[in-house]
Amino acid sequence: MSISMHLDEYMARRGIVPDDTVVNDDPCAIFDGKVERDGRSQQDLEESERRLEEAESAILDALGD
Repeated sequence: MSISMHLDEYMARRGIVPDDTVVNDDPCAIFDGKVERDGRSQQDLEESERRLEEAESAILDALGD
């Protein structure tokens, strides 16, 4: 017997009706499917990439690779 059958029985005995409505707890939490752009400049992105490469190199050096 699966756990969902137990939950179904439990809910039925208590008269609980399943509801999948999403209720936002914050008015800013709106899920409309839009993807926001990263506000960083190209220079910032290049700096992040450079720092990531430096970190990778430092780790490889520390591991002896």
